[in-house]
Amino acid sequence: MTKYECERCGKCCQWPGEVVVNEKEIRAMAEHIDESPYMFTQKYTQLRQNRNGLTLKQDENGSCVLLKGNSCSVHSSKPQQCKDFPNKWRFKGWRQICEATPKEIRK
Repeated sequence: MTKYECERCGKCCQWPGEVVVNEKEIRAMAEHIDESPYMFTQKYTQLRQNRNGLTLKQDENGSCVLLKGNSCSVHSSKPQQCKDFPNKWRFKGWRQICEATPKEIRK
């Protein structure tokens, strides 16, 4: 079995798509950047396309608004969806952009 170790290249954060966030994740990210959860929600989230919950906003290029350079500005408190990439979910073409290092896991 192969597991991938993130190299923090930031390329997954530059890929358009929804990053669904919940209230607990919003509180953690808000605290990380010293914002109130309300202000964080106003500045960095928007209603999902299906109108069922919130997603992180993207800039005009499709990158996450929390990406600064190639680094996540809330890395230690990033949403579970971000933590799970690329080991628990992947998007089409991810391997062509992602620099994660494959590691063999023996059971």
